[in-house]
Amino acid sequence: MTPRKTALKTFAVLSAAALTSGVCASAATASPLAFAELQAHAITAATQVADSLGAASGGIYLENGKAVVNVVDDAAMRQVQAAGFTAKKVKHTFAALTGVKNQLDAVKNVPQTAWGIDTKTNQVVVKVYDAASKETAGKVSAAAAKYGDSVRVEHRTGKLELYIKDGDAIQNSQGRCSLGFNVTRGGSPFLLTAGHCTNLGGTWSGGDVSGAQVVESDCPGADSGLLTRPNGTGPGEINTGQQITSAATPTVGEQMQKQGSTTGGGSGQVTSVDESVNFDVGVLNHEFGTTAHTDHGDSGGPAYDGSKGLGTLSGGDTQTSYFYPLTLELQAYGLELA
Repeated sequence: MTPRKTALKTFAVLSAAALTSGVCASAATASPLAFAELQAHAITAATQVADSLGAASGGIYLENGKAVVNVVDDAAMRQVQAAGFTAKKVKHTFAALTGVKNQLDAVKNVPQTAWGIDTKTNQVVVKVYDAASKETAGKVSAAAAKYGDSVRVEHRTGKLELYIKDGDAIQNSQGRCSLGFNVTRGGSPFLLTAGHCTNLGGTWSGGDVSGAQVVESDCPGADSGLLTRPNGTGPGEINTGQQITSAATPTVGEQMQKQGSTTGGGSGQVTSVDESVNFDVGVLNHEFGTTAHTDHGDSGGPAYDGSKGLGTLSGGDTQTSYFYPLTLELQAYGLELA
């Protein structure tokens, strides 16, 4: 089944290629670039502290640009505070939440549902859309109930969709999507976009791209696709001029930006990580959820935080946009950012 025939919402987007780094200061007191740099520093430093806690870590999140480290005992709290960070005592370790999320992944064939980790609430959040069948809703809710207060179930209106429609981006005779990042492999230039787009096959063009062919296409499971770039190397930057110099793992609470050929630029906040999203075409694993607004034609477009690339757009609903992590795409295909 091709993605354009599904009810999943993927957003095709032609964005230049790369994204920018993140900052973590108050928007009222810092420039966007300074904020991104502060945010990136806070995430890196807090992650190092959380990793040093081992089994006592509940993960990290950002609140008003400041990093909070979750802990499960007093000794870990003192260690975090000594490092200069805010510590919050929680019930569940990050490892335990990951274990619950992985066990829920065993629930198959449940379209219009999703689940991922929200470190801010110290829970795995399960989302059940009203487009889900009664049987699916009952199956997922019953599975979630086994894990007590480590899981929160949210019932949402609407449906998950993958968007492939006309617009400003890369396109072929079957659909239109957006360029996520310009990348290289073995010194040769390629275009990275969403896998549900490259599943359409064919020859792609758009902007300064002409005659691009599908090299890799992975969806469902992952949602990444790779195209040739016949006309040479493109810049490692977003079409706004923002350079993308690295790939980073998203953090709950992190402010991010996106580009898409339909909705253009915009911003939002990361709300979940390592999410399993059950679109009608199948499950997409390891997605991260955001509050950014996207729409049909934005699929494949980039999410970024300053000069850090975060991922490429898969789809979503009216409240949440889901992206597939750039770090996993680069690793899977042996790529480097242009």
